[in-house]
Amino acid sequence: MNWAFCSVISGLVVPLVLSGAAQASDGPIDHINPPAELIVEHAELSMAGSDGDKVEGYVTIWNGTAVQASLASIESEAFGTVVILQTDFRTGETSVAPGIVQIPGHAELSMRRGGIRLALKKPITPFDMLDEARLKLVFDDGKELEVTATIIRDGEVPTVHRHGEGDRSVN
Repeated sequence: MNWAFCSVISGLVVPLVLSGAAQASDGPIDHINPPAELIVEHAELSMAGSDGDKVEGYVTIWNGTAVQASLASIESEAFGTVVILQTDFRTGETSVAPGIVQIPGHAELSMRRGGIRLALKKPITPFDMLDEARLKLVFDDGKELEVTATIIRDGEVPTVHRHGEGDRSVN
C-alpha cells in the first residue's frame, strides 16, 4: 500500500506512554535530524457524517528506525470500536484494512480522508461532548504509543501534516 505513505511530515501531539524506540511527540520535531525512533507526530478526530455517529481519525506516524514497523491495532477508551479503513484509489471503494498496516523504515504513514484512516464507533461519551480523545496504537512487536487526539469541530477541516512544512487546513 505504498500509495498511503508520504515521505515527510511535521507536527505536534500531546505526549504520553512509550515503549522501546517509540514515542509521542510533545512539540515540534527536528525535521533536519529526525529522531531514529517511531513517533506519532499528529492526531485528530473529526465527525465524518451528519448523523452524529461516524467519527474518523487521522494520525501521522514517523518511523525513523531502519526497520519496518507494523501497526496492528488502535484502541481508545472513548470509543468501543476502532478500525483502520482504506480506500482503493483506483475504485474509490472503502474497506477495513486487512491485518496490519506497514510503515517502512525512514518513512511515514499519514492518515487522511480518502486514504488510510480510522473509523471510531460506539462512543462511550457523545462525540460533541469530547474536547480530546486518547488513542493507543499497538504494533505487532509489542510497542505501544498513547497519544491525545485533537477534536475537529463542525466546519473545521482536518490538518494536512507534512514533514518540514507548516500545517495546512486542507486534507
